[in-house]
Amino acid sequence: MNWDAIGAIAEMIGVIAIIVSLIYVAAQIKQSSLQLSRNVEASQLAAFERNIEAGNRVRELLVLHPELAHLLLKGCKSYIGLGDSERFRFGLLLRNIFSEMQGSYIRQALVGHDPNEFDSSARVVDELINNRGVQEWLEINTPDWRPDFRAFVDQRLAHASREKDEKSG
Repeated sequence: MNWDAIGAIAEMIGVIAIIVSLIYVAAQIKQSSLQLSRNVEASQLAAFERNIEAGNRVRELLVLHPELAHLLLKGCKSYIGLGDSERFRFGLLLRNIFSEMQGSYIRQALVGHDPNEFDSSARVVDELINNRGVQEWLEINTPDWRPDFRAFVDQRLAHASREKDEKSG
């Protein structure tokens, strides 16, 4: 066998090795992409489940402690009209509720798979901030919210105010 034939065979083996390597890399990329997709789906499901649990926790608190439900209803009518102890407890209750809402908002923003996902939670925020007592509490207190959630609540407050003006005007 001459050197040209040996060189051609070596080149052929090299080309085959490159093709096999490319096929292997393509299979690995496909497998990694599939695993990444599964991880994203698992994260989305975990965020969704966490949001459900957070809402259930607040509702359970109100169901198991009727006096808190009564305080929430009373405070929603007028924060200023509450006694000192009631204002303190109502404020803590609102902080708890808004904290859960903020967690839901942030989880949705981080997962970000569905821009309409937070709509139902936004309605809960709207239901809260449409109460005079909650608005009074927000005017007096500055909760330690993340800036993006604060902007969201402020936007919802402005929207509620516009709707109120349109109905009365």
